[in-house]
Amino acid sequence: MTSKQRGTRRIQHPYTAFFIFVFSLLFEMNVWVYAVPEPPPATLVWLMLAQVIVVGCYWFPVGASAAVLLLNGVGEYAIPGYGQFTAYFLFLAVVLVSYRTSTRIAATLWLVMVAYTCIETGVKPGSFSTYGCTAFCMVYLIMVIVGRFLAWNDRRNVQLRRTVELEAKVRQLESNQYLAAYLHDALSQELALIAMEVQLRNADPSKSDDERWERVGEYAGNALGDLREIIMQLRNDSMSLRLSDSQDEDIATVLNNQGRAGDELLHQHGFTGGTDVAVMCNADVHDRDINGLITLICHEIYTNILKHGDAAGRYQVRMKETATHVHIVYENDVAESGAGKIQGGNGIRVLRSLITSMGGTFSYERADGVWKGLVDLPVGGDEHVHSARAVNARSAAA
Repeated sequence: MTSKQRGTRRIQHPYTAFFIFVFSLLFEMNVWVYAVPEPPPATLVWLMLAQVIVVGCYWFPVGASAAVLLLNGVGEYAIPGYGQFTAYFLFLAVVLVSYRTSTRIAATLWLVMVAYTCIETGVKPGSFSTYGCTAFCMVYLIMVIVGRFLAWNDRRNVQLRRTVELEAKVRQLESNQYLAAYLHDALSQELALIAMEVQLRNADPSKSDDERWERVGEYAGNALGDLREIIMQLRNDSMSLRLSDSQDEDIATVLNNQGRAGDELLHQHGFTGGTDVAVMCNADVHDRDINGLITLICHEIYTNILKHGDAAGRYQVRMKETATHVHIVYENDVAESGAGKIQGGNGIRVLRSLITSMGGTFSYERADGVWKGLVDLPVGGDEHVHSARAVNARSAAA
């Protein structure tokens, strides 16, 4: 059984409560402390009624404010001594009406209050001097501006909250996208190899089943190990797409290692061809985001060649690192049996989205029985690249 959380209730309308409290405090001090002469009992009743209506402005800001304006307009002439105490409530009503309505209504109310003050100055001798009339008109203008500012600030806060919510959703989608790519990268090769061993068993039954089952068991064990590692990372809230063995390597080393691993995988299954790696900028460039993405790209390329390529044909992969970009161009002969599924799967689509989000391009096509692809990934100090990279870094939001 969990204990009930304790805490103060949050004020739903803090601005309204603040102005009601401040102007009510000034009003009460003026009535009970600074009043000279003290108002008669009948006037005090009307003054306290005005105070009750002002408190009601918290729940009914526009209606109660209109009642305050009407009571003050009538009471100033009908109730002896009433007008000398209620100027604070006039200012309060102008603020609240301006705050909770539109700019047009606020401007109209200001014009009405200016006209009322000017007429009172001319009709009621001794009520206002010219300076006092001007000062009141300016105070009404300030109250209108304050009210409209509060309304704008509320709208801005709502937009900021929506922006934060949308940003959290975008980060969650990016995290899911990375997770999908990581799952595809970790499991697709092993599953493709298992399927290929089964297909080769049906096509060539002369080879020993023991050897084939040994390979299938090895591939299944690798897939299970990858899946277990992913589950442990998710449980520890430390999901990372960057492979631990390539995090701290320079980009050139990652390209060479992935090229050798890909060639070894394809050559084991009868493919002919190779990978050429050219490092044009011999610099010790380290970038964990780029390393992880390059690893995903290479796995996707070699896995697709393995699944859809013609083992009797050739493949060619060319990788090049320059001062600002990593270029990967690959092509392979397409197996006739794989023609129906060569249009690009979820792995290619997810990877293409990731590359685009990092500021790169990924294009591919099939022509004359040959599958061709091109990857161009920016690296280095470009500001737009770093900004895109920062947005798509590992997210802990959600």
